Amino acid sequence: MKYVENPVREVDHLHIRLYMAANVMIDRSWDAEDVCSTYWRFYVNSHHGASALVAGGEPYPLPARRIHFIPAWVRWSCLNTQRIEHLFAHFDLLGLPGAVVRSCFPGPVTLPEDERLEQDCERLRPLVGNGGGARDTAVACEVKAVLFRCLARLMSGLASERAVHLVHYAHGHNPVAIALPYIDEHLDAPLTNLLLARHCGFAESHFARLFRLHIGQTPAQYVLERRIAIAAERLSFSDDSIERIAERCGFPDRFYFSRMFARRMGQPPAAYRRTSRV
Repeated sequence: MKYVENPVREVDHLHIRLYMAANVMIDRSWDAEDVCSTYWRFYVNSHHGASALVAGGEPYPLPARRIHFIPAWVRWSCLNTQRIEHLFAHFDLLGLPGAVVRSCFPGPVTLPEDERLEQDCERLRPLVGNGGGARDTAVACEVKAVLFRCLARLMSGLASERAVHLVHYAHGHNPVAIALPYIDEHLDAPLTNLLLARHCGFAESHFARLFRLHIGQTPAQYVLERRIAIAAERLSFSDDSIERIAERCGFPDRFYFSRMFARRMGQPPAAYRRTSRV
């Protein structure tokens, strides 16, 4: 049987899943160490004094009123020297594989000065309040709208080679793009190469080769990373038991889940839950 490669499909699969947004006061207690989140962080501070210390590097200042992103998978520590009004959002940028995020955004990013965009961010402070406002659908839409505008500015400022790399994924310009949302929707089920290949319309071996070429990981590596990413988010933002999270993310039992999670995130699930909520 002859398999014909699918034509390029324009797939709008770049979306924001908002977990939390709030405007709070932080002080010297904003001092978590060795943070590694599977979701993105957005920050706008009222005053100078806060920094992100990236593993193996110098402190990265987070100047007042500027727009800052700490991308998913970056390992860093929080530093702060004074009381600061701190607007933040935690969100997942769906549609970009972790390998692409790490390649295009290896560390914190501060957007160029943009008075209009910064004013948009300031208008979010009273809307989100201490976090309760962001649970309102209209407010969540306002937050996402601002995040999308900030992300558009972030993407437009990428170096040319990174921009090409990103566009390749953001618009689904690869033949295995439709496998990515399918994986996220079926994390609790067996996800074999054969099953994913059939979903994309390819022979198994051809699919595996294309997936590694376009995604930068084998299908099994990508599936495991997505399972760990979703598990990390549920540990941070839900009260589900660790056993329940392991089951819903496709791990056979808590012990295997704990071993795989600690290997990737640097600490077991229970410790990650405690530190991510501090």
